[in-house]
Amino acid sequence: MLDFARRGNPGREWLLRGGGARSHRARMGEPRDLFLEANRLRLHLLEWGERGEGPPLLLLHGFQEHAHAWDWLAPRLAAAGHNVFAWDARGHGDSEWIGRGGYYHFPDYAADVAFVVRHLGGRVALVGHSMGGNVALLYAGSEPERVTALALLEGLGPPDSPHDVAPKRFAGWIADLERTAGSERRPRPLADCAARLRRYFPLTEEISLHLARHGTRAAGDADGDLRAWKWDPLHATRAPQPFYVAQAETFWARITCPVLYLEGSRSYLSAAAFEIEERVAALHAERATIDGAAHHPHLEQPEETARVLLEFLARAAR
Repeated sequence: MLDFARRGNPGREWLLRGGGARSHRARMGEPRDLFLEANRLRLHLLEWGERGEGPPLLLLHGFQEHAHAWDWLAPRLAAAGHNVFAWDARGHGDSEWIGRGGYYHFPDYAADVAFVVRHLGGRVALVGHSMGGNVALLYAGSEPERVTALALLEGLGPPDSPHDVAPKRFAGWIADLERTAGSERRPRPLADCAARLRRYFPLTEEISLHLARHGTRAAGDADGDLRAWKWDPLHATRAPQPFYVAQAETFWARITCPVLYLEGSRSYLSAAAFEIEERVAALHAERATIDGAAHHPHLEQPEETARVLLEFLARAAR
């Protein structure tokens, strides 16, 4: 059952799609919070813009991130007339964690996308960043008739793996699970959480604070300064299943919609340039580069990223 509700003010879908307050929020570029039951989990989404004639856009964030990572890009897409949704993947943001004894495998993410797509009308255009791009590829190859366009931001999958690496990966995964079960997550000040993001990516202080604010929750300390990450600690483990290009290619071959690969000119993925070229060719994808951006073009250069995406989506709709 679809459970669209504004956070803190449960209501039906029509409450969100009408009324002066909602229109004012849309004009200001602020998203609406939505919740739905998908694949037996309660997932959180953000929505921008109005329902139109074309299929909605569904944005899939990267690893250990959340729907608010699209806050700079999504309003620009909505302003061009698109109805935009961004999810919190299972175990991220304000979406539900899996139950005891479960795990976060890529087929689970793909199945979650399938349920969300059905809730959104049955067909979507997908935009995926990093991990979200990998999920989008799996889903688009599983149900190609439901995807009208596919844009991949720095997300074409990890390096290929030799077949004999699987037992070591499984052993490492078990060790990670044991370590995670015996560890306790320590709350940190918001500024420290933002600084952690900047250690990994060249983000501005404003953007890192925004991501940290939405990616953490109050830890309940007396001063109210300490924050705890929202993502499930299981995301600090390395998944057991290796990535095999030969298997991935069977999914890519089934994709029928137009595909765009969008990268940053300062991307650390440039070290795998040969693999990227091969995968872009296998997908028959267009390729575009955002000057001055690293791994997060939608955060580092949102205006140019929006321009490239909108032009691609317009071509895909012809």
